[in-house]
This record gives sequence, structure tokens and C-alpha cells, in this order.
Amino acid sequence: MTTEENKKGYMERLEDLIARAISRNKGQFEVSLRKETVKQDTLAAEADKQKAGKNWYLLMADFALTGSGGDIRTVTKVYAFGDINETGAEEEMIRSIANERLKIDYQRFRDAGIAYPENFF
Repeated sequence: MTTEENKKGYMERLEDLIARAISRNKGQFEVSLRKETVKQDTLAAEADKQKAGKNWYLLMADFALTGSGGDIRTVTKVYAFGDINETGAEEEMIRSIANERLKIDYQRFRDAGIAYPENFF
């Protein structure tokens, strides 16, 4: 992680956020869940073989820790992705997988003595 990234408050892993919370006697946590749409571009040579690109969605969580001095550290993690043209059943299956992965991370926080309300996709 560069110094510039540190100044912006970004961290690389959830483990870093958990360690920081433990060393600072916790802190205030927030988890924001979001669904973000992205477009996959294809090269011109590949455009003949398939459509010009696909639209995908990402199920993401932003974990933020606010320290006593007001500094905020954030970790963003992608839990699942899918094609925006999926059926409702397929999207529900992907959301279920993302929620199971999210439960594992929530357990990691609980094991470290950090508890807060859990949200799911």
C-alpha cells in the first residue's frame, strides 16, 4: 500500500481492518452493501465473435472503521458477480452465495470481539 493510499484511508484487506480495530480497542464500524453495474469491453477483433460487451453486476461490501481521532479506514470487498440478464432464480442463487461469504467475514469480526448489526444482500 502506498503512502498516498494510506492518506486516503484505504486498506488492502479485512485482516488489516480487524487488526487496527483490536489495537485501538475497536472503534465505530459501518458496513455498506451495494450492487454495482459494470460493462465488460471486448477488443475489436473479438467483437465479431460475440456481442460488443456484457453488462455485469458486482455485489460489494464497504467496511469502514472510524478511529477515535476521526480517521476513517475503508476496505471494499466483492462477494459475487453475475450477468444482469440472469433469471430471478439465478440472481437469487448468486445473492445467497454472496450472503454466505459475508457471514464468514462477519464471524471473523465477532471472533475478534467486534460486533455490529449485520446486513445482507
